[in-house]
Amino acid sequence: MKLDVVALKQLVPFINEVCYRSGSELVDLFNRFGSRDVYGRGFPSRKDYTLDKLKQINESKQLELLLNDIVYSRTNLEIDIDISSSLVEPMNEIIRYCGYKFEKNEQGEFIITGEGLIPDEAIEIQASFENIQRDILEQLDRAQFTIWVAVAWFTDRALFEKLKEKAAQGVNVQVIVNNDDINRRAGLDFESYFETYRINGFGAYQDNILHDKFCVIDLKTTINGSYNWTNRAMYNQENINIINSHTTAETYAKRFIENKEL
Repeated sequence: MKLDVVALKQLVPFINEVCYRSGSELVDLFNRFGSRDVYGRGFPSRKDYTLDKLKQINESKQLELLLNDIVYSRTNLEIDIDISSSLVEPMNEIIRYCGYKFEKNEQGEFIITGEGLIPDEAIEIQASFENIQRDILEQLDRAQFTIWVAVAWFTDRALFEKLKEKAAQGVNVQVIVNNDDINRRAGLDFESYFETYRINGFGAYQDNILHDKFCVIDLKTTINGSYNWTNRAMYNQENINIINSHTTAETYAKRFIENKEL
């Protein structure tokens, strides 16, 4: 689903105010649709936050799912409003210029209809608790176009060599890691082979760190979980999920791009 900037701006009050949502409630809402935010000090205005998150999920299935949730009857059980007149009708006036409309389905719930909606997809998830390095290598071996890796610590030479191999085949490989002694002492020269971003501490006291652990392959497969790409991780109690879903991959790809700006 794709909306223009005018429509996104006009939708903000319907998310923030018709059913009032505090800053923490907005964070919880958008985290249900792919974000991974934490509410706390330095939180922007609710208006700016909501508009920014709408822009991030624009042109994705997540935007459609979020807007459907906003008008879902169960979402609005605790407030005394008429969903049709307070939400659906005015929101239809906004999104109709982009080719969309809320209509009732067979269950009597309002859902968005229109050209260009991303069809529902079957999501396949494989959970792995043992031989995790092997499973990651197998997924990397299948990459044809892109491999984007964001992990706090990367010291595993076998995974590094596999990335070098894929880069030599023409696959676009990008790596984000922390700029710290653990990664510097690993002896892995990422910069010589890949587009690499080493993230310094950030936040008010410069003591926040990158702690993501995920990889996006060909914008269709996502690997995430507790597993850092380190030698030590092979001997810990760790886990990963291998998720085959374009929607999920796009969400993590946006997160990857955000991390490059830290």
